Amino acid sequence: MPYILVRGNLAAYGQRYPWRVLVSGLKAADIEQLNRFASGGYCDDCTIVYMQHPCVILTALEVLGYKVVASSSTSVKQDYNEYMWTMRKDFSEPEPTIPVHSPTVEKSSSSPSGEEV
Repeated sequence: MPYILVRGNLAAYGQRYPWRVLVSGLKAADIEQLNRFASGGYCDDCTIVYMQHPCVILTALEVLGYKVVASSSTSVKQDYNEYMWTMRKDFSEPEPTIPVHSPTVEKSSSSPSGEEV
């Protein structure tokens, strides 16, 4: 899946855990690369919670090759400081495989006089 969703708050919620960023759709290799950031664990099978400011996670994802393609504020009326970003990662196309054929040498039959039969 080349798209991921990132949701986070830009203003701190509190002193102990001021920021919370939910990232959905990461592949295992990308999750491993983000292990250095404090995580609150999984909130479901596809979403990981990071206890970091959204800019930190967005920057780390950009280093991993993701680019923001859309953003919006969430529609929760009590909290207008939450935003969602849709990010996309371009995967390189596999190189086309060109079948390698060994040249075949056709033998012609010729007569002793040198003429082809």
